[in-house]
Amino acid sequence: MEDKIVLIDENGEEREFEMVVSMDLEGKTYVLLSENEESDDVYPFVITEDEEGEVLMPVESEAEFAMIEEAYEALMDEEDEAE
Repeated sequence: MEDKIVLIDENGEEREFEMVVSMDLEGKTYVLLSENEESDDVYPFVITEDEEGEVLMPVESEAEFAMIEEAYEALMDEEDEAE
């Protein structure tokens, strides 16, 4: 992982994340972010646009989360088969 993204948390503190993967699903672009390579915690975001440009918004819908999880698992299965 090499793409670094800095986000401001709810306390106004900067947190650095690494992009795990970017996926286009149903006309939207989703990214999965992790705090570091060793972390098992992955956070899903959807890329939206506002007047200032692209913005990452947390995925809050359970249906969207399930869709992302399924697509990510399929992607990981494909990578495992390729190895």
